[in-house]
Amino acid sequence: MPELAVLLPGGRRHVLSLSFVRDGDEFLARLETDGGHITELKNRSLDQLLTLVAGELEDLLA
Repeated sequence: MPELAVLLPGGRRHVLSLSFVRDGDEFLARLETDGGHITELKNRSLDQLLTLVAGELEDLLA
């Protein structure tokens, strides 16, 4: 999955890697920053998983 470079206010730079995988009846998401922070989420509902990922991204970029 390609990486996305994001320039944040104050000149800080983070590189995000975001991937999605389906494992049987569950959906998995993995978010990684250049600072070494890794968040892994899973849910049986893709809609709910996407909502969780959006919240994580919002917190990271806020």
